[in-house]
Parts: sequence; structure tokens; C-alpha cells
Amino acid sequence: MGEKIYNLMDKISEVLERFMAVIVIIVVAVAIFALWEPFLEFLNHRMDTEAFLEFMSKLLSIVIGIEFFKMLCKPGTETVLEVLMFCIVRHTIVQETSAMENLLTIIGVAIILIVRKFLHSEWKHPHKKEKNMQTGKSIEKNGNN
Repeated sequence: MGEKIYNLMDKISEVLERFMAVIVIIVVAVAIFALWEPFLEFLNHRMDTEAFLEFMSKLLSIVIGIEFFKMLCKPGTETVLEVLMFCIVRHTIVQETSAMENLLTIIGVAIILIVRKFLHSEWKHPHKKEKNMQTGKSIEKNGNN
């Protein structure tokens, strides 16, 4: 009985995730079309740094929305890390930050890249087969070795 309830709840959560993904993609599409006016504003004031930052803020918000949509459709560590990366980049580009905040941002990005490399290699190839250089035979390499 508990298993049936768990399976039902799992199916409901999947349907709700898909529904939210549809809403997110509609919002992103509307935001892309709404980007035309800020783009024209940027062109009119292209020498103004503030106009550039305002346009980049809107553009990167849409990119984060697209990445969030991908995360809803294809959940996994890779897409979560991409969303985090874009959020950090958006904050760094759009906000005025101090030298310490910039350093912390760089460290944060470095940590994300390290985690991404570690998780990518560990989870994609947990039982990778390698050849023994001496014997030429295939050996199974466990992710813990």
C-alpha cells in the first residue's frame, strides 16, 4: 500500500514539474519578445554604461530562465551547476561589486567548475573500463579507486 502511494506521489510530482516547465518556457518566450524595447533603448543610449548593464541584466535573467527550464526538463547535477554559474555571472556583471566580492565570485566559480569536473567524471563513468598497460587486458575501474 505504501509503495502505491509513493508511486502516485512520484507521478504527481513529475506532472507538476512538467506543468511548471511549460509555464517557465511561456514566461521565457514572453520575456524574449519583451526584450525588443530594452534593446532599442540600449541602441539609443549605447554609449551609456548604465544602459548596457540594464540590457545585460534583462538578457541574463532570460538565460537563467532558459537554464531553469532545462533543469526542470532534465534534472541533474550538470543543469543545476549551470544555473548556479549563470546566477553568479549575472550578479557579477550587473551589480557593482567590491574586490572581496569579486574574489569570492571567482572562488565560487572555481568551486563549481571543480565540482562539475569531479561529478561529471565520477557519475558518468562509475565503472569505467581501462586497459592494464602491462597485460593489455581490460580492467574495471571503480569510481572509488
